[in-house]
Amino acid sequence: MAIETNKKNTSIVYLISTVSFIIVGIVLTGIINKTRVSTDIRSRASATSGITASAVVSEMNDDGTITVDQLTFTSSPEKNMGLWTVTYPTTTNSNALISGTNIKITIEPTTLNIEDHTLTAKEIKKK
Repeated sequence: MAIETNKKNTSIVYLISTVSFIIVGIVLTGIINKTRVSTDIRSRASATSGITASAVVSEMNDDGTITVDQLTFTSSPEKNMGLWTVTYPTTTNSNALISGTNIKITIEPTTLNIEDHTLTAKEIKKK
């Protein structure tokens, strides 16, 4: 005598859930790739031609540096990078760098120190 048991066929449920997870994964990956920011400060720091930024002179220091505020890179002007110490080149007229002056800075990329907020300028011009 054979005993029949009622087994439910659940393979279709596994198939549908697996396909659903794959589709959700593809959609989420697409969303993440579209929202990823492509401009990173580290990639700008590796540039060899110089990085340009604008800032406002806050203070003139005696050691050949100036303190600037509201530093923004030309490539992303909506991001205010805050307060930085800038070593200016000897060719710069330091008398023109008074507090409150808007300036344009061409940065030496290898000297950009994000942690300490210091950099060396190749050139500084009044805006």
